[in-house]
Amino acid sequence: MKKQIIPVALILTILTHGLFAGPFGLEMGMTIDEIDTNATEISPGVYKLSKVPKPHSAFESYIVQVGPQSGLGWLKAIGKDIQTSVYGSSLKSEFEDLKSKIEKVYGAGVTRDTLLPGSIWDEPKDFMMALRKKERLLFTAWEKPKNSDNIVQVGLIASATGTDSGYLSLEYSFENEEKVEQEISALEDDAF
Repeated sequence: MKKQIIPVALILTILTHGLFAGPFGLEMGMTIDEIDTNATEISPGVYKLSKVPKPHSAFESYIVQVGPQSGLGWLKAIGKDIQTSVYGSSLKSEFEDLKSKIEKVYGAGVTRDTLLPGSIWDEPKDFMMALRKKERLLFTAWEKPKNSDNIVQVGLIASATGTDSGYLSLEYSFENEEKVEQEISALEDDAF
């Protein structure tokens, strides 16, 4: 009988990262090299990823903030364009569908569909224009979501790219986010 030897590095990876159990297979504290060696730095400590361990078909790109010592502090998945009407029907439908999937993992979140005071885009046919002008908010937030060890906040946000198209984004903040931001800020302060 031939015995198979499992490399020590693989065992350590499985033990420390739980088979990539976090969102999109990413976990708090991961280094950029653990996440994606081909990532592109778009600003200090912020990277656009070329891939994630567990991608989802609703999203076309992923952005992360990674501190030099604290590792991954937040991540954002950016959705594909959704063609819709001026009423935002398809965007709202996709939002509700994705929200219900996320609720299966984290429980009920708090949803807001709010037109800001003073907006002139207050008719139903103005939904997408108000969203585009950032005078309407459509989001669901999960604070300290259930079934999450290090996640402190999850947010699903609807955005408009025009009066007939929009996209969804999904953001995760981890317990170490503030420390990561301090590390990156300290690096930038060194520039003076």
